[in-house]
Amino acid sequence: MRKGRLPRAGLAVAIVSLLAVAVVGLLTAGSGPADRAYELEQRLRCPVCKSVSIAESPSETAQTMRIAVAEQVAAGRTDEEIIGYFRARYGDWVLLDPPVSGPTLILWVLPVAAVVVGGTAVFLVRRRPEPGGDLTAEQRERVGHAVEQARSTGDDEGL
Repeated sequence: MRKGRLPRAGLAVAIVSLLAVAVVGLLTAGSGPADRAYELEQRLRCPVCKSVSIAESPSETAQTMRIAVAEQVAAGRTDEEIIGYFRARYGDWVLLDPPVSGPTLILWVLPVAAVVVGGTAVFLVRRRPEPGGDLTAEQRERVGHAVEQARSTGDDEGL
């Protein structure tokens, strides 16, 4: 073995070992209460700002809702119980991702239907024969003769 290969191989083994330790650590580490609370906050809409989650909203209402989420996570409630608590007070509107049922079903079906209809329309338009593509050989020959006659008579105004 050459002199330069041994340190490189050792360095490669060390890098791979450190990466393996980091990946195993990330996979086995559970998310803490703060992480879980933040994930729940990301799912809830701010009643004041309306277009952002309570995690991103600076409003006092969102701050109060974040405190309620943290308290419920600390109390050991499940994600479904916490989301249910806010749905009972604000309705399905409070969810940034509405449930796939009832009145919100159209929100989930409409984009899929639009893609299907658009794709079908593009497919049908592309399959349509080109103009003049249905001509027989005899018809093409007659059109060619007519074009030649028009050119030979010097009537270039129409062409």
